[in-house]
Amino acid sequence: MTSTSERLRGDRAFGASVAGPAHVAADLANQDAWTWTRWRTNYGTVHCAVVCDGLGSRPHAREGARAGVRAAKRAARQWSRAPGAPVGLLVRLLEVLWRLEVAPLPADDCATTCLLALALPDGLEWRLILLALGDGLAAVDSPEGLRTLGGRAEEHFTNTTVGLGTPHHMNDWQVHDMKTSGQVRVLLLSDGIADDVPEHHVPDLLQWLTGLEDRPAAARGQALRRALRQWPVPGHSDDKTVVYLRIGGVEA
Repeated sequence: MTSTSERLRGDRAFGASVAGPAHVAADLANQDAWTWTRWRTNYGTVHCAVVCDGLGSRPHAREGARAGVRAAKRAARQWSRAPGAPVGLLVRLLEVLWRLEVAPLPADDCATTCLLALALPDGLEWRLILLALGDGLAAVDSPEGLRTLGGRAEEHFTNTTVGLGTPHHMNDWQVHDMKTSGQVRVLLLSDGIADDVPEHHVPDLLQWLTGLEDRPAAARGQALRRALRQWPVPGHSDDKTVVYLRIGGVEA
């Protein structure tokens, strides 16, 4: 899903993406991409959310971000068929599939960050896997508390970042692999939002998004897109993407 604003399927998952003011002024397309999906396995329903942010200095950033979403979704689906496999194999598969998706374009011309959240049923619990390469923020709010992954450290506040297509090592991927039970909320933010939301304000954003759940889908998407377009931080310019997912008890 890569248009400037879209809704997700399902009644407990939604998101939106809008072009930032800098791209609007330059008549350029949104270079963020996102998706949410789920599929059945022989051990239950797996949920997957992805946000990719094409690096603005690259000529094919938009294509790279869209390819990142497709590659992450394909890798997660394939990897979930062998849930005992190391998470490192999921990362390697995603990297390979992304390069196949962007070929024959040069990978560096398509560089993009990548956030992936994967929830797999495991008995009466969820196994939650968060992956992050480059800027952006992933958060999980569960009975065990709030955990975040990614974000830009103040001492690293520069215009450079790692991503698919840039030189990096496998250990540049940040990984959370955790078990939890009960209700879980997952949030993925591209850096156009994440840079303005310090960790202590993540619960406030989650609470606002939870409040949108009961609205009709059209009104929910409209409210989220309006909030992104009217982002109150002075001087903001980046594309902005939010994906929200709430899952309850493990489905049989």
